This record gives sequence, structure tokens and C-alpha cells, in this order.
Amino acid sequence: MPASQCAADPLRCAGETVRQVCRGCGAEENNYAVGHCARCALRIRLQQAGDAGDPDAVEALSAYLAALAQTTNPRTVLQWMNKKGSYETLLELLGGTLEVTHEALDTVQRGQSTIYLRAALVRHGVLPERHEQSVSLAVFIDREMLRLPDGPDRVHLRTFAIWKVQHDLARAERQGRIKRTSQHFARTKIRVSTDLLLWLSEQHMTLPDLRQEHLDYWLTDGSSQRPRVSTFILWATRRGIIKPLTVPSAAARTHTHPLDSHQRLQMLRTLLEDESLDLRDRVAGCLVLLFAQQISRLVLLEKDDIQATQGRVFVRLGREPLLLPEPLATLILRLRQAHPPRGNLAGSTEPEWMFAGLRLDTAMHEEVMRRRLRKLGITVRAARSSAALQLAQTLPAAILADLLGVDRSTAEDWTQLANTDWARYAAAR
Repeated sequence: MPASQCAADPLRCAGETVRQVCRGCGAEENNYAVGHCARCALRIRLQQAGDAGDPDAVEALSAYLAALAQTTNPRTVLQWMNKKGSYETLLELLGGTLEVTHEALDTVQRGQSTIYLRAALVRHGVLPERHEQSVSLAVFIDREMLRLPDGPDRVHLRTFAIWKVQHDLARAERQGRIKRTSQHFARTKIRVSTDLLLWLSEQHMTLPDLRQEHLDYWLTDGSSQRPRVSTFILWATRRGIIKPLTVPSAAARTHTHPLDSHQRLQMLRTLLEDESLDLRDRVAGCLVLLFAQQISRLVLLEKDDIQATQGRVFVRLGREPLLLPEPLATLILRLRQAHPPRGNLAGSTEPEWMFAGLRLDTAMHEEVMRRRLRKLGITVRAARSSAALQLAQTLPAAILADLLGVDRSTAEDWTQLANTDWARYAAAR
């Protein structure tokens, strides 16, 4: 370097990195755009979008825009603006071409990005909360109606779907009794009812023609979900559409064969060593195979439930933290430090899920997790049984109940079963 440049820039001469300075706020960091840090670049871009938008729409969206500007990770928001379809929707909302309402967002065909944006707008008070499961079910009902030909049976099905199934779901939502699987079961009831009516149509019959022998034949010639048609049959009977009929209850699954110890250890070895697998699946699978965790509890694990102290890693699965062995401890720390699939655009205080879902404010759905593990060859019920039997050989019932998330009597049953020799267990099975 010439002496003149060296004198003018002694830091560069000394070999130290020259830090960039933002022209907007004076922050010394790597700039995102020419002369501006990521936060200032985000502020400028949001300001430009607001200036070009409809004043009333901008005012309605002001809380969400302010949350975006205050995010803890402005680069994530800028990347979202460049790639995500939900930002296109936001621009349409700002421009006034799309009303700031749930009904307007229902017309947008951009898949999960719209769900993501809607959740963020609800969170920041731009849109009111609404019963999303009921609304989603209404769309499903309209789609199912197209499967049936015009006629009285379609009218019967629509009446049942809206005034029975959807009404019950909406009431559960209002009363706070909704579960994450509620909509799935509601859809199943409607789908199997549609299947029955389609079958009757193929036999040149209508619902009032249905007799017990027809129903029995249909039930035995299809999937295990068909007994869920009982709700529709009872509804139709009470309204005098059909004569009283009987739908046998689906056989309860009270037992499953535990995984063989060799299989279980082989699965664990694969999860711990195979770097090609998704990190979320590896951690979830290990917690099921080692600690017999229920999927419904597992998906609600938060990042704050993982603690590292003096080189040891603990996870809170029950009331007391559990010390994790290596290499699982390292895996779970890697997952805790990994960026979620959707950035926290608004600096929210909502929990940070270890297994994040597609929506901004939700954890992964348990059925999604089950399917992911099933693709790896892990049947959750069998894996949990095997792990629970091994844990029950060494843990007192009180500790086992807390770890597994079951009541004390169930834990005592596991303990008794684990202490029974395998010959007696096989005979009892």
C-alpha cells in the first residue's frame, strides 16, 4: 500500500478489517444495501411500500408494519420480502386492491404463505381472531359436495355437514375445547358419509333405500375409517330419513408388539449417525426410542426446555430436567440453535418451538410428525412400548409417570409388566 494511503488509513495498513458504517443510523456492521445496514434498509423499504400504498390500508396495517420494522432479525424480513408469496399479498393489501379482511384473504391462492400472513395479522391485531378450523371445514364441505350428483342425497349431506359437523366444531372452538385433531375427525365423518352416498348412487339407490344388509356390506368392503359414518347414520335416523340401523364400533387397538431390542438400537444408531436425515426427525425419533415420548407432548417442546450447563445438556420432558447422553445432547443443541423454517418477523414473545410448524404461531402438527417418523421406519406406538418397558425396569413408578406423561396407575402397570418374565408376557399377550 502506498505511504499516503497508509497514513490516511492506518487500520487498513495494520491489516485489520475496516468496518462499514451505516449512513442512516451510524451502526458499524456489514451493510445490507449500499451504505445502509439491514435494519435501515428494511425501514426504507417499508417506508416506500407505505408511501405507495392506499392511506386507509396503510393505517389499518400500521401495527403489523411497525412490528416488521422492530424485528430482531431484519435480514430475515428482507429475505422474506424477496422470496415469499405472502409479501406479494401484503403489497396488495397495502395498495388497496385487496381488502384487509379475512374474507379477502380467503380468495388468495398462494397456499401456506397466506396462512402464515393471516396468522401474523391476527397476532398483531390487524385482523380479528376467527375460528379457522370451522372456516377451513366449510371449504372442505363445498369440495365434497361436488363429488355427489344433484339430488336429495346431496341436500342431506350438506345439511348434515353444516348443521351437525361444522356446528359442533364451531361450538367446541367457542368453548375452548378444540383439539388439533378436531378438524381431521370432522373431515373424516363427512368424507365417509360422502363415500356411502356415492356407493348408494352406484347401486341405483338413495339414502332412504339404505337397509342394514346394505350398510353391513359397505362397512366390510372398505377402509377402517368407514365405521365413523355412525354419526351420519344416527343423524339421518333421528330425522326420519332412514330406519334405525346399527354401525358396529371400530375395534379398539389395545396392544401393539414392542420393537425388538436389536431393531430399536439399530434405529437409534441410524438417527444418531446419519447426517443426511433431517435434524428434527433425528431428535424426535431419539426421544421416542429412548424416552417413550408421546408425539402430542414432543411437538410442544420449546427451545427454553433445553438447557446447557457446565458441559451438560438437560431437557425438560416432565417436571424435572433430564440429563441427555451424548451424542443426543449435541444433536438437540444443534436443533435448538438452528434457525426455524419461518423467521420470527415481528420479534414476538410467542414460544420458540423445537419442532416448528408452517404457521407463524404453531408447533408442528402431531400427525405430520408421525408421518415423518413413519417414513424412517419408526412406528411410534411400537417404539414407545419398547422404550417404556426398558425404562420401567429401572425407574420408580412416580418418576416414570412424570417422564411419560401418564398417570401413576398406568406407570405402575408398565413397571409390573417390565418385571414379568418374557414367557409370561408372551402368554398374557
